Amino acid sequence: MSKTINLIIFLTSITFINTGVSAETKKDCSQYSTKTLTGLSDKMRCKKGLAPRKNNFLKSLDWKKNKSKPSFDPNKSCDEYSTKNLVGLVNKIKCKRQNN
Repeated sequence: MSKTINLIIFLTSITFINTGVSAETKKDCSQYSTKTLTGLSDKMRCKKGLAPRKNNFLKSLDWKKNKSKPSFDPNKSCDEYSTKNLVGLVNKIKCKRQNN
């Protein structure tokens, strides 16, 4: 009789101790696009269970997102561009082509 009571007490104590056990949920990795290198990297990290990186060098390679405004200004005269560096020379040539 005492063995059964001890067994019941033991089983109930184990049941209450293991309340932290829960089912593992999978993350939704379909939100990441694989069209860019950054999206592909984030998706692979998600599949491994890691969080996506905030600052990633691959973001600088995504040329679609990082378009800067052109240095050529069509309102400037062609003589205002400097030919001392390559950017100024290219802008002067663009200006002359556009005006001709």
